[in-house]
Amino acid sequence: MKTRILFLMMFVLAAGAGFYYAPHFLTKKNAAEAAATAKLTPVFVTTAMQGKVFDSVDALGTAVSNEFVEISSNVSELLREINFEDGQSVHEGDVIAVLEQRELRSQLGAARARMEQDTRELARLEGLLRDKAVPRQEYDNRLTMLEITRRELEGIEARIAYRTLRAPFDGVLGVRLISPGALVQTGDVITTLDDISRIKLDFTVPSTYLASLKPGVEIEAEADALDNRVFHGKIESVNTRIDPVTRSVFVRAVLPNDDGMLRPGLLLKVTLIKNERTSIVLQEETLMQRQEDHFVLVVADDDMVEQRKVTIGARIPGKVEITSGLKEGERVVVRGVNRVKTGEKVNVAETWPPVGGWDVKGE
Repeated sequence: MKTRILFLMMFVLAAGAGFYYAPHFLTKKNAAEAAATAKLTPVFVTTAMQGKVFDSVDALGTAVSNEFVEISSNVSELLREINFEDGQSVHEGDVIAVLEQRELRSQLGAARARMEQDTRELARLEGLLRDKAVPRQEYDNRLTMLEITRRELEGIEARIAYRTLRAPFDGVLGVRLISPGALVQTGDVITTLDDISRIKLDFTVPSTYLASLKPGVEIEAEADALDNRVFHGKIESVNTRIDPVTRSVFVRAVLPNDDGMLRPGLLLKVTLIKNERTSIVLQEETLMQRQEDHFVLVVADDDMVEQRKVTIGARIPGKVEITSGLKEGERVVVRGVNRVKTGEKVNVAETWPPVGGWDVKGE
């Protein structure tokens, strides 16, 4: 009995000592680990991830209307009517302006009356000809007169049409340059008409990129005048000739313009998107260069640093494509590159999000 009591007392004393000394021991251990961690070089890392990458060619382009024309007269005549407001949208066939044509309309009425008379006379002669009451020659003469009158009528109608200016296609009219009552000379511009439902973008690029230029290649066009808004389109055609002086080729792209913001004559910065692909993309500051070789510092799961040789591809400010030497998901040192060495354990102080691929402007 005494032995059991003695054993119980010893157990209680040991337990009490354990509860007393354990926190102090753990505290010292944690402090030692914290001190050891504090001695490690702190670095910022990022995760290697794949993103969209493409090669690009930059140029300057000029916006051109899909269709455009100057509304002018091909005859000299007084301007009687203006049937539009500045900037008005019109449809094909709408009357834009009317020139003096009262004399022609009078001639038109007379020609129509002669034609009706000739038609009636010809019908009467047909009946007489069947009864052999008139010679065939008289009938043929009347038929010829009817045909002459018809041609005169067509000529008068054509001259009236010259004096009625209509929209040749759907579009938007410009400002009015002449007032009603003015004498319009041949070739005088009354206004302009532009189809801006879509915009043609004309630009030139060096002929060294000729192999990459073909219809359907995507482009981006940035307009400084529209708060750097970016428009997307595709190449429509490439000129068959190369300029022998500049060694450049003329290219035409097409941009949708549903909201009508793009206007003819606007200057845009053009970026051709070609060879689109998916690759690993890192911040440029992760790279270390030695002569022609490039390296990055990879942090393993145990926070040990490994120097890795990589091959780079396309670059844009702030980003670089990694074509080989790195796997998706690996951690790469982005800050503290010059403070650590291969085989050294580091303290990962912060992990930056992946940079992703090339940002397509406007998306």
